[in-house]
Amino acid sequence: MVYFKNLPIRQKILSVLMVVNITSLLMVFGGFLIYDRWEIRQSSIAQSATIADILAYNCTAALLFDDAKDARETLAVLKTKPSVVSARVFTKKGTLLAGYVRADQKTRGTSHEIPKNGHYFENGMLHFHKVVEMAHERIGALCIQSDLHEMTEITKDHAYIASLGLLMAILFSFLLSVKMQKTVVRPILDLKVLSNSVSKDGDYSVRGKKHGNDEIGSLVDAFNEMLHQIEQQNSALKQARKTAENAALEALQLAEGLKQANVTLENEIRVRKDVEKTLQKHRDNLEIRVLERTVALRETNQKLTNEISERMTAEKKIQDSLDEKVLLLGEIHHRVKNNLQVISSLLDLTRRRTMNPEAQMVLADARSKIYTMALVHSQLYRSESFSRIDMGVHIRKLLGSINQIYAASHRKIRPIIECSHVFLSVTQAIPCALVLNEVISNVYKHAYPEDAKGECFISMTEVEEKRIHFCVRDEGVGIPEGVDIENTETLGLKLIRNLIRKQLKGDVRFECGKGTSIIAEFDIDHDDVLIHGGPELTPNGKFPSSEDTSQDT
Repeated sequence: MVYFKNLPIRQKILSVLMVVNITSLLMVFGGFLIYDRWEIRQSSIAQSATIADILAYNCTAALLFDDAKDARETLAVLKTKPSVVSARVFTKKGTLLAGYVRADQKTRGTSHEIPKNGHYFENGMLHFHKVVEMAHERIGALCIQSDLHEMTEITKDHAYIASLGLLMAILFSFLLSVKMQKTVVRPILDLKVLSNSVSKDGDYSVRGKKHGNDEIGSLVDAFNEMLHQIEQQNSALKQARKTAENAALEALQLAEGLKQANVTLENEIRVRKDVEKTLQKHRDNLEIRVLERTVALRETNQKLTNEISERMTAEKKIQDSLDEKVLLLGEIHHRVKNNLQVISSLLDLTRRRTMNPEAQMVLADARSKIYTMALVHSQLYRSESFSRIDMGVHIRKLLGSINQIYAASHRKIRPIIECSHVFLSVTQAIPCALVLNEVISNVYKHAYPEDAKGECFISMTEVEEKRIHFCVRDEGVGIPEGVDIENTETLGLKLIRNLIRKQLKGDVRFECGKGTSIIAEFDIDHDDVLIHGGPELTPNGKFPSSEDTSQDT
């Protein structure tokens, strides 16, 4: 093992390859011989079984009638089988009826026991026993003894051929190992030569050649990276040495300059002493002036403190006034909502007492519109901000109210809502709510026949920056043919067109196909004049002040 450790790497790799290859080939050769021996024995057993079956069939009559002559004639056929050494036929009592012995063999004693079915190998011979039966009754037995000389010769031939193949495989493996180990050893030898060159010449700019992407290739990359780092460190050391030399030269120059600076500094010290005497005189005068200015600053600070106190009092009054206005605005929305709900309730009571169906429908429409505006003021009353209406919440509450109104007509309409994070100002929320109320009410009233099931698709999204897109679609009977939607004077369609185009400053279109779709788009306007004021309220765009109100009165 010590000798193997000291071998060159080329011989080590070649030795390892040859040991592995020869071991593998020997194992295959041994397995082949074992299998060949087993196969030959099986062939001998099969051959003996075939001969025994033939002899048993031909000796059946001789055993039944104890005809020894007929049995000997049957066994005489075995002369054509050189591998059969001897054969014997026994009666059912165990006596020998007939026998056959090859010419080169001696006659052996006979047994008086009827052998059982089976076979075994002994002294290079195969002993095969077979019981002869007829109608499931034993009438005799047959014993055959065969030698394995022929099979042994075949085994020797196979072993000779396999040995030649083994030698050829070992030779080919040796040649192939010699050829292939160069591929593994060459990069290592190149790396060795490179390392010797670097250590001898001190040249860190050289690099190793990479022959592949295996572990040796990774080793070459690491070695090259190490050379690169050493080269950089060497360059840095040279640069540092040069810098140190320059720094030393500069230090000498600074020392010379320092001597001159000391002389100059001594002169400056003398001048500064004279200046300090002059400054001391001015300092005495300055203290008197500081005392005078301090008294003036105290008076000014007192005035500023009084002014700040007055401003804080004024800001508190303004904040209290603002809180009162916010509370008043919320109370106004609350009372408007209550008044609209009272009106809606009165219309609903009147509708229930009216017997005219047409009047009931008109009152229901009016009640729905008023309730729609009341929902907007209800959101404003409950919200912390008076300038934003959540249209998703509004649509769901509006559908609840419409379902209550038209529940008596057995409408089975299922709304599908797609609206989230859409907020409008009061100025835009009220007309938009009225349009939604009118469109959804038309779906409940006219889109589907009575007792028919259907769906109402409602979507409102912000498609672009500060632009709203909403669509109400049904899959009902649709608008009758021949109706000019743009020029018809129907109150509902005219109300929809005017609210969207004139108040919301948007576009609306009607699509008729399988059902009806009403699609509208308009820009978001967050400058709500009802909250922030504007030229529509007063000429200067502000809420009237208390002084203006008193003058008007």
